[in-house]
Amino acid sequence: MRGIVRDRTRPAGAAVVDLPDPSVPGPGEVLVRMRLAPINPADRLVIAGRYTPPGGLPEVIGAEGTGVVEAVGADTPDFTPGMRVILLSRGNWIEWRCVPAANLLPVPDALPDEQAAILRVNPATAAHLLDRLALSSGDWLVQNAALSSVAGWVRKLAARRGIRTLNVVRTGNPGGGPDVFLTDGGDLADRAIAVAGRPPAGALDAVAGTATGRLAHCLAANGKLLVYGHLSGAPCTVPSTLLTTKSLDLHGFTLRAAEAGEDSARRAARYADLAALAAGDPEPIAGIYAFEELDAALATASGKPRGRVLLSA
Repeated sequence: MRGIVRDRTRPAGAAVVDLPDPSVPGPGEVLVRMRLAPINPADRLVIAGRYTPPGGLPEVIGAEGTGVVEAVGADTPDFTPGMRVILLSRGNWIEWRCVPAANLLPVPDALPDEQAAILRVNPATAAHLLDRLALSSGDWLVQNAALSSVAGWVRKLAARRGIRTLNVVRTGNPGGGPDVFLTDGGDLADRAIAVAGRPPAGALDAVAGTATGRLAHCLAANGKLLVYGHLSGAPCTVPSTLLTTKSLDLHGFTLRAAEAGEDSARRAARYADLAALAAGDPEPIAGIYAFEELDAALATASGKPRGRVLLSA
């Protein structure tokens, strides 16, 4: 069985290796033949040694993916061979996985494999972030890394709640629709407030570093700022006077910790709703690469393509 692991001796930082075959599924376990797994920004940070996921580094890379049930153990009434499933645990850049049934979700028939492979992390992150901000219809939020998949899902889900978004990009202005895009910079707060007519009530930060402070400058008094990414690789920088004079609420966020307190029925309902949205408005796919094309896949993903890059097991 082949899987992809970190390898600091290679320029790409990862390698395809032979691994022990999976075990026969025991009680409560399911054997999954993997089909597709995306290259997420977090996966690239793991490869670069700049991010350790909660729970430590897994041997095999891959935050999410989809596959087909090959065999089931006892006490797994919800899964049968041939079912398509989404993996909820890490370690998905691999050909086979034997996992607890609790770590799987069935894929709705209407959702293609490519969209199922990318449903687990970004859509759910966006939904949880909006729940944590707890904004009201008519409120504004400001978010950076606005061309990312998470930001796109935030816009989609925020619109259903009547929440407007200010979308911060590094350069240029990809506007043209109903969404507002702003180029990042030292005067971001002035421009954001001018567009919205008032300071936003919430902010979402995927960049960290000095970008956190620029978002904080945008916020209204008692505003909430959630940091969920590390794209800059730098520590968050926020002037203490902003925190005190505005009484800002600054928190970190990670999806798996947020889901830890969620009951299985609520989680299943959330993913069913997201799957229906994904089936009707699919994300673009920039390319699908076999394991043997790992270096090319990582190069494409690092080039910030307009679409997701997938690995095919």
